Amino acid sequence: MSPSNDSDEQVKIGADLLLKGWVMLNRACPTCYLPLYKKQDRIVCVKCKQDYVLVDSPSEIPQQQRNNAQQKVVSTPSSNSSPQSNLSSFDFSSLPPALVDTAKILLEKIEILNVQLKETTDPKEITDISNSIRSLVDSLHSLTS
Repeated sequence: MSPSNDSDEQVKIGADLLLKGWVMLNRACPTCYLPLYKKQDRIVCVKCKQDYVLVDSPSEIPQQQRNNAQQKVVSTPSSNSSPQSNLSSFDFSSLPPALVDTAKILLEKIEILNVQLKETTDPKEITDISNSIRSLVDSLHSLTS
């Protein structure tokens, strides 16, 4: 399967999860940079097929989760933080200085689209926004690879 077909499949899986009541988070998988999805207490990456636990700090990881090798931990900013403060959790150190602003802009656009995605119920709009997010994530991934 080509990378484009993989991306198309991941968008389809993500859209299907949204239609089933999952929520696309404004947090990306630390491995592949695709958006994470949440339903109840479960948080997953559609590409990596990995479960995650979101915490504000490592000390908040429940003991049972620390012992569970099947779940990874992703720190999450507090709910009242601004999009700009959310960017501080992204590691820009591996980027050339000229690309740091580009990466920040891409992340800001992804956060804006996440808000739009959360508010819409129109399947076509969900698909369009998901495709835009995928394109931005691919661009971000190409900067960091």
